[in-house]
Amino acid sequence: MATVSARAATVPRIAIVGGGYTGAAAAVQLTSASDATVVIVEPRAQPGCGVAYSTRDPDHRLNGPLDNHLVDPGRPGDLRDWCEKTGVLERDPQALAANGAIYLRRGDFGAHVAHTLAERSSRIRHRRCLATALRTKGRRYEITTSDGGTLGADALVVATGTGGFRPPALLARLGSHAALVHDPFEASSLQSIAATARVLLVGAGLTALDVVSTLLRQGHTQPILAISRHGIRPRAPRDGAGETPVTALLAKIDGEVPDYVRRAVGSAGIRGLSRALRERIREAAAEGIDWQTPFDDVRNVVWQFWPALPVEEKTRFFRHLRGIYDAHRFRAPPQNDLIVREGERRGRVVFRRGRLEDATAAGRRIRMTWCEETQRRATADFDYVINCTGLDPMFGAGDNPFLSDLMQQGILRADPTGIGFDVDSECRPIGRDGSASARLRVAGPPTAGSRGDPLGVIFIAPHIRRMIPGLLAEIGASTPLT
Repeated sequence: MATVSARAATVPRIAIVGGGYTGAAAAVQLTSASDATVVIVEPRAQPGCGVAYSTRDPDHRLNGPLDNHLVDPGRPGDLRDWCEKTGVLERDPQALAANGAIYLRRGDFGAHVAHTLAERSSRIRHRRCLATALRTKGRRYEITTSDGGTLGADALVVATGTGGFRPPALLARLGSHAALVHDPFEASSLQSIAATARVLLVGAGLTALDVVSTLLRQGHTQPILAISRHGIRPRAPRDGAGETPVTALLAKIDGEVPDYVRRAVGSAGIRGLSRALRERIREAAAEGIDWQTPFDDVRNVVWQFWPALPVEEKTRFFRHLRGIYDAHRFRAPPQNDLIVREGERRGRVVFRRGRLEDATAAGRRIRMTWCEETQRRATADFDYVINCTGLDPMFGAGDNPFLSDLMQQGILRADPTGIGFDVDSECRPIGRDGSASARLRVAGPPTAGSRGDPLGVIFIAPHIRRMIPGLLAEIGASTPLT
């Protein structure tokens, strides 16, 4: 017994603040890579789902095929095995798309992540509360929690996820107007919209496609107008694309940066890369290769060259190209694409390129003014205006007591790009004084400004895997027991 007690006293404990996908993946991978115990601090009853995978809407599907979704890169077949054991595909035959790939409902993937956590329950504990403050005690951290207690840990991972929906400034000034839907992922927000309501979607990305799919399934009869600055919406994967084996995709992510990309970035930054990629797409087209292949070759390795770009280059990208990049980067599930295209054919959905100019309350409605690409100025009243501009990892950080405390202490600071938090190559947060905090990591979407592309499951999982060895070395954790 003495030997067991002595060993237990030396087993490190790692706290993870945030229990969405990123927090769950970090917990699973940490317990696979070491003998550490993990405590997830998360107020939701079920960790692992977060905002994206808590939805129960049957039209909200993963935007990538089944085999591109995983929790631990070391066990890439777990999701498919789980689907076969639980009969998910029998209950959801529409998951099989015409291109031969499987696109699960997001809620089903969330259930898989929760199941994976439960399998590791002997060394992963869920503390259902909010983290509210952090103190350093020697080489350990002490987290104050909303249940009135504290939690000691040898290391800490901040995994607060994708943040919230930041409304454009024009909409933000309308405050809590009843016609303004700030969070389209809140199920009741869409369920209460009458079929005859005039609806405007601000943004045309995957969130907008989700909203359109939901409203059309509810029998919406009035045209739904979606306005975005670039006028581009995500496209479905090319016909016949099928599924790329996840091991092959992971190898591409960890592979070499194409020579032409390295040369273009090194000589002319983002503009040079944009020109070089367009040229490569033209060459591919001449060879009968779809544009998605060369685009994906760049997307897969963004994390390798992005950190070395000057801040002004990164800022230029976020200001001018991010919307277009995301529209191409995030593919539409074929099932949603069909719903939306049918809605367009019937005149129920209209996508336009435009720039918002004004938004004012007009009784129970909102009066919107925008300028279209033809320079025509338009004004109309809408029963509902839905913010579909996407999740912002920094939005709401000031209202999160834990993040607010870390920022006030100077442990966290905003990335110079304005996207997420500033971190170093090991994902240690860089504080107000410019130094990095040992035994502390920021994981997932909040590192997008610094690290480039930890957005989407297939990129977050290997991002965590790369982060883990340095963290375990700092706390002296033992190698796997198995």
